[in-house]
Amino acid sequence: MSNSFKVEVTGQETLDKATRLLAGIEGGLDRAVRSAMARSVSHLRSNTAKAVQERYAISANHIRDNENAKVRYSYQDGVQATVTYMGFKIPLYRYDGAAPKQPTQDTGQWVSLMIENQWRKIHPSVPAYGHQFRSTSPELLEDAFVAQMKSGHTGIFKRTGGQTSDDNDAIREIMGKSVPEMLDSDDVKHSLADRAMEKFDERLEHEVLAILNGWR
Repeated sequence: MSNSFKVEVTGQETLDKATRLLAGIEGGLDRAVRSAMARSVSHLRSNTAKAVQERYAISANHIRDNENAKVRYSYQDGVQATVTYMGFKIPLYRYDGAAPKQPTQDTGQWVSLMIENQWRKIHPSVPAYGHQFRSTSPELLEDAFVAQMKSGHTGIFKRTGGQTSDDNDAIREIMGKSVPEMLDSDDVKHSLADRAMEKFDERLEHEVLAILNGWR
């Protein structure tokens, strides 16, 4: 899935000041605005993890590993940059507080499971815990457990009640939100937009000064 996030030059004060200062330099305003907007979008992308972490309990590494962003600029009727974030849902196991950290059996109990078309008694896995929001604590996930697949992937799983083609118990992984979904909340978007526009104002003043002094 994807989520588009648009940054627009809406505040006129800094832009009007730049227009006056660069009035005598052909193409100066356009160069300054384009460069400032590019820096603003770069700042937005680098602060994605910080904005997400204000609400969600997940490390910056896991956010970056699951973030795919593309930027498209438009210079009609002002300056706009559209940042499109794409990505799949992130396993709940990757969020902070997931437990246990490794597949762990409860050696004090036995359960009967269908394995390779035969009923077998095994020690059940200890219950799994997990959550997504920073404002909550990890909670017990009923009938969920941590397991490692043959591929090496570790996650929190739950039995579906069905059977696989080889007569094993069917399971599904419990997933958290994707990066686009986490960015879709109003508080996260507002946080990113405010930081991006602050950076635009800051960089536009710097670019205007650079052009006036012949550095650009």
